[in-house]
Amino acid sequence: MTVYEFYNCGTCLGDLVPDGSFLNVDPQAEINLGCIVAVVFKREGPFLAFTRSLGASDLLGVTKIFLGTHQSDSGETVYLVGQLSPPIISPIPASCLEAMHLVTGGETPAGTIGAMSEDDNAAMKLLGPFLRGGGPYPPVNPEWQPPS
Repeated sequence: MTVYEFYNCGTCLGDLVPDGSFLNVDPQAEINLGCIVAVVFKREGPFLAFTRSLGASDLLGVTKIFLGTHQSDSGETVYLVGQLSPPIISPIPASCLEAMHLVTGGETPAGTIGAMSEDDNAAMKLLGPFLRGGGPYPPVNPEWQPPS
């Protein structure tokens, strides 16, 4: 599989990944806690309303910070992702994920990825206690590629 490009729309990752960034995504790479991931939701199923609340229906998906996994009472893997602005944690059941892949770099409107503001750092400190598990984690659906 090949690396693909993912467009970040919105300010949920603060200055770390500004609105309008073009991100390089590796569908084969393992994911570690605290990494930025591209999350693509299934367009059908029991969590459709939930997935639409996380990302606009005309976007391919969203970018978030990977916080780890948890097992639900029913045994389903739940992926935990977070954002910085505002600081929020979202549990995403495996059954509603089409793919989740590692962001490996990219171009922002202002330069390089990784310049965090004071607010971003404060938000990241709030997310820190919610990092769950070890790692690395395998990508979700490494064969998935964006539609051409």
